[in-house]
Amino acid sequence: MPYALLIGILVAFTALIPIFGAFIGCAVGSFLIFMVSPEQAVLFIIIFLLLQQIESNLIYPHVVGGSVGLPSIWVLAAVTIGGNLMGIVGMLIFIPTVSVFYTIFREYVYLRLKKQNIKRVTRTEVEEYDKRM
Repeated sequence: MPYALLIGILVAFTALIPIFGAFIGCAVGSFLIFMVSPEQAVLFIIIFLLLQQIESNLIYPHVVGGSVGLPSIWVLAAVTIGGNLMGIVGMLIFIPTVSVFYTIFREYVYLRLKKQNIKRVTRTEVEEYDKRM
């Protein structure tokens, strides 16, 4: 790949821009590669899009979910719904909003379980709180 180090550094710096930064780096990098070899430019774009999909759909939800206390699937749902409703601003607003609703709902469920003296539910049994408490 021609200019591999230059393009790698360019994509790394532009990826710091939220949402579209990596794609800007990809466009500039693919243009530079296209000037030398059009076939390698197409290969670069395909590999970039594949890696971007892996990062967006697998890595990002897991990392963001760990920092805000949400399971990865809820982060992915929040980003998708927020993006569809309000664009980029919706993506940024919906993650903390869904995190708050998830925390409230989880506490509600735990309180209901405690009210019914259920400590933990597994596949084989229901563990109850000690009745003497």
